[in-house]
Amino acid sequence: MGQLGTKNAYASSQAVQQVASMPKSPLSPSEKRSFSNIPADQKLALISSYSEALRKLARSTEAVGRADMLPKLIQVADGLDGMATAIAETEAGTEVMARTARLIRATEGMLASMSSSSIVH
Repeated sequence: MGQLGTKNAYASSQAVQQVASMPKSPLSPSEKRSFSNIPADQKLALISSYSEALRKLARSTEAVGRADMLPKLIQVADGLDGMATAIAETEAGTEVMARTARLIRATEGMLASMSSSSIVH
């Protein structure tokens, strides 16, 4: 479990470095490389925007009948907030941020799919 935390912190650090040149959407794997070149304050801003995106997605899960996801997404957002400095300052933070970006994309896709299918039916 400790190794997973280290990998997550690494991912998070790398992804945050992308903030200056990236739009509000999450980092793709190819964008991770740029993350380490972003100043720490911008990394912290990116971490904050990812956390807020997760919180918004969490609130949206109830509307499509997936309220079970709400506490889990909030827990991830709280973790990002609580470890923001470590994520921004470590190599492992890049991996954390890349995985967070994938989580955001996957959740957005699931919510879009579920909301459009509920309209059709």
